[in-house]
Amino acid sequence: MKDYPLVTGETDQDLLNIYSQICDKKNKKNIALQNELLIQAAQKYQQLGKNLKALQLVESLGQQNVQRTTLTDVAFLAGVGIAESSLQHMRSNEVRYLSMQTTYPTAKKLSDHIRISLPEPDTSNAPAITDASIKQKKFSKTPSNKNSSLNRSAYKATQLNHQKNINVQLKTVKAPARNTIAAAKPKNGNTTASGSSPFASFNKN
Repeated sequence: MKDYPLVTGETDQDLLNIYSQICDKKNKKNIALQNELLIQAAQKYQQLGKNLKALQLVESLGQQNVQRTTLTDVAFLAGVGIAESSLQHMRSNEVRYLSMQTTYPTAKKLSDHIRISLPEPDTSNAPAITDASIKQKKFSKTPSNKNSSLNRSAYKATQLNHQKNINVQLKTVKAPARNTIAAAKPKNGNTTASGSSPFASFNKN
């Protein structure tokens, strides 16, 4: 264990077992296995709240050109853990806020980066898209489409009948023909001719 001073004073059995495998002579020449075990040790440090030790181990592996997404996650979680612990100490023990000139801009920047790095929606429980599901979807849509067509046809027919009724009501009813009576002309009788003398009849005698 003397080659790994970080483990000094640790009592967690899982962590000690990891270092036991690292120190095993059979694994000394297996560099890949050594690196994987050290990554597990870094994870364990972070889980135990030993964030500074986790960061030190991540940095040591990085200097050996060991790059893993797991190490990035460990560094992030350890850094957030340290920041959260410091913030709680600031608020509870020192009873003060973040500084507008120093700590707050950095905290806000981190918050903005976290906001744009939200995890993708979980689609593990979403139903798989298969040929059968596509056919079922098309089948379920067909009756709806038919009903929509029928409804549109019925609506058009109703509108047409309504328009016909309006046209019938609006037709002008022709007025009945008037019964006109021609003025009766007077019958020709013994009338005195215009311009004749009233004594003409005596003259004839």
